[in-house]
Amino acid sequence: MLYSTAAASVLMATGALIYSPISAQDTSTDTAEAIESAPWHDNVEITMQPETNSFNYKSNGIPSHGFAEQYLIPSDPSNQPFKDKPAEFFVVANSADDFIESELETTITTRPVYTDTTTDTSLGLIGVAINGARIFNDYEDFERALTAQDDQVVHDHVAFLDNCNGHTLANGKDYHYHGIPVCIAEAIAQPGKHSSMIGVLADGFPVYANNDVGGIVVTNDDLDECSGHFGTTPEFPDGIYHYHLTADEAPYMIDCYHGEVEETRAEGPNGQGPDFAAAADELGVTEAALREALGTSMPPDFGAAAQALGVSEDALTTALPAPPGR
Repeated sequence: MLYSTAAASVLMATGALIYSPISAQDTSTDTAEAIESAPWHDNVEITMQPETNSFNYKSNGIPSHGFAEQYLIPSDPSNQPFKDKPAEFFVVANSADDFIESELETTITTRPVYTDTTTDTSLGLIGVAINGARIFNDYEDFERALTAQDDQVVHDHVAFLDNCNGHTLANGKDYHYHGIPVCIAEAIAQPGKHSSMIGVLADGFPVYANNDVGGIVVTNDDLDECSGHFGTTPEFPDGIYHYHLTADEAPYMIDCYHGEVEETRAEGPNGQGPDFAAAADELGVTEAALREALGTSMPPDFGAAAQALGVSEDALTTALPAPPGR
């Protein structure tokens, strides 16, 4: 069995456009060569797009390391935190029966631009991993009160989160990480050396596990507010701004971008989450009814919410499109 951490998110897109505007790009940072030569796994298709200084990433959303045999799925995803809930609160899902492919396609710049102004990552896709899986941020809720790793729970040797720090959404789709993807990092680690690139974030900057130059373990105190810093890496010997995932304490993941990022989605209050007012209008319900049906925590039970609202689940998920940057 696999154990560890990661939490489900709401509203995950199968495809999104997440790249910095060409007009703003700084040509001094070019990741194209490193992206093209990275050890992408067999379930990932990379298409370089030099005319737009970007690359297209496609995968079936299934991590190349596979799944744990079973996972704990909350019976009421809105009732958080989960770590204090008894076994009876969870449904045990057999991954072989319940987890399915969820196509991921996104376009990311190869000319990332560092900016002093940061942009918070939101729930959903914030980056892509070399093994076909999604990278999410720390949180299970829009309020950023609950981090996935700190809400881990295990009952009868079945875990909410696997030992790769990942899991799917409650519907068996969109496998994603909320911490260091141990199954990737350990496979490509070289003792005494900087971590190798495990993926790329939506702003185009690379992301690594928690080993810096010389194999020194990086903690949050060594990094900036977005869990990044400038320095050399195996793929960028001349140095580049890059992110590190950490294991000492929250944030374990990336809570903000230090690169320019364009997010093509409607946003709710404070730039976080979906536009509930627009979704409610599309569904023909009140915003209050929509929010009540979904609950306040992640992931919501879309089937139950749709039933409560008297709409189809497909209509509900269409009205609430996934954020491309979380």
